[in-house]
Amino acid sequence: MRMRLIPFCVIFAVGISLATPVSENGQLSVSNGVLVNKNNSAYQLRGMSLFWSQWYGNFYNQNVVNTLASTNSTGWGVSVIRAAIADKNVSLTKSMIDWAIAAGIYIIVDNHSHCAHTETSAVASYFSTISSYVKQKGNPPNVIYEIYNEPLYQNCTSGTDASSGGTLTSWSTIKSFAETVIAAIRANDANNIIIVGTPNYSQNTEAARANPITGYQDIMYALHFYASTSGHASLKYNLLRGKCYNFPIFISEWGTSESTGDGTVSIDMNNSWMSWVETLGVSWANWSIVDKGESSGALVSGAGSGGYWSDSQLSASGSYVRKIMKGRNAGGNLASVGLSESNTDCSLLEGGQPAEFIRTGVGIFGYNIQGENYADSLNIRTVEDANVQNGMYVTGVTTDAAVTKYAVMEIPGPGTYMLYSRISALSAGSVTYDVDGVVTGSYNYEATGSLSTTKLSSTTIYMPTEGTSTVTFSFPSSVALDMFVITYADSLDSITYGITAIHQKSLNLSAGTFDFDQHSRTFILPNSSFDEIVMYSLNGIKLKSMNVRGRTSVPLEAMMPNGIYMVVLKGKSQQHYLRVSLIN
Repeated sequence: MRMRLIPFCVIFAVGISLATPVSENGQLSVSNGVLVNKNNSAYQLRGMSLFWSQWYGNFYNQNVVNTLASTNSTGWGVSVIRAAIADKNVSLTKSMIDWAIAAGIYIIVDNHSHCAHTETSAVASYFSTISSYVKQKGNPPNVIYEIYNEPLYQNCTSGTDASSGGTLTSWSTIKSFAETVIAAIRANDANNIIIVGTPNYSQNTEAARANPITGYQDIMYALHFYASTSGHASLKYNLLRGKCYNFPIFISEWGTSESTGDGTVSIDMNNSWMSWVETLGVSWANWSIVDKGESSGALVSGAGSGGYWSDSQLSASGSYVRKIMKGRNAGGNLASVGLSESNTDCSLLEGGQPAEFIRTGVGIFGYNIQGENYADSLNIRTVEDANVQNGMYVTGVTTDAAVTKYAVMEIPGPGTYMLYSRISALSAGSVTYDVDGVVTGSYNYEATGSLSTTKLSSTTIYMPTEGTSTVTFSFPSSVALDMFVITYADSLDSITYGITAIHQKSLNLSAGTFDFDQHSRTFILPNSSFDEIVMYSLNGIKLKSMNVRGRTSVPLEAMMPNGIYMVVLKGKSQQHYLRVSLIN
């Protein structure tokens, strides 16, 4: 009995040790915009990114990889590690791949560059070499290729330089670069995931969604954010569009800090972000395993690169991220790691955020576009400024007018919408715009005292088509455009601007129109079987209700001022949803 029991225990223990993220999930792929495992089940990777290899290469060692992969008391329980290879170091990349395979985790081979499109041939050669090495090893499913970390400026002076300024790298340039590099990888590795960076620090996934790479499978697109930077909050809706429109996004870098990598770490803002990300199930890698003493670093200064760090050697960021990652990867629910379920229903893309929330430009529903995320431009340069949203604004180069063009997508239909924009200027003036070269208009802005101080300007804008339109702005070169929003006009706007015909916003209800006497402002009920009438703003905010049991009409002057509203008529066995315009 004893002789048989010992081998059984040994075999059982070995079986437990072999249960790793890769052994359990195997070959990853993309299905309907979602990362799935070998069983075609949705799978979310969670892990850590190392810092730039050329500056903190000492962290690129097997002890660090094993520490991150381990689930013991000092381990991190990651399912993926990101190697930020900044100098196309083939030898280091191969070692990292070997250590990740031995640890049973996935590894992102990240070409950590801001200017990779200026050296397409060299990048293709690097990934050809790495994918050939993966092929020699039998094409294990561990490797993920991230071919372009964070595209930034079109005219870069070197492979990693981000300081050149000027025009941001366009998606068309990135896409052309990516197609060349993807072909080099697919010649050796037909199946492993490839992540492609997107414009402006990998934040403009919408540009890629409008014109995705075709002809290749298992391609994903990078979205990067820093949770304590308020201007990044609107990127949550890029993730939601990814879910709702089957567009595959991978958060290959996010930080708990401000976008500089330093500054404040807001736990509230991080909890909001991570509750959103975890509810959506989007894969992520946190920035970063380093002890350089900045806020986003996971280790305190001087913790060292030996691995197996004690709790006292973790920074506030490291402790926060490790708890979420280790707990969730072990199967813990959101509450167990201090998070909560977020409302990520696709109906949010059709409305649902309070009007004041829209006006702030933070956490915006709708068509929020940073000024630097233009599709085309004339006489434009991008300026980095920590005082504006997303840390950037666009302004003119010469004294000629500055022109920017943007693709506004998912327009529900023709109608009048609201346009909000954050502008800074030394003196008051006006912006002109056109939509598809057909609809034209202008609106005024105030003097703000400096280009670092923005004020919100608003006007109405008519969008003539459903789907996608091109909106072009023209403004003096001394003016800075920070961001703009095109969204549904709400009831407050209909009062302020005297709008009488705006695009239907249905509150996700089947709405119709109802005519009534505009002079007496008396609402005639269809019949006397209703119990209550409730009035909502067009953004879904309940404004007023009235008991109407047994009545056949309601004096609307007793309820609301002029404006456009949604009305719900409630009865015991029926409800009707109407849009009404109150006009004197």
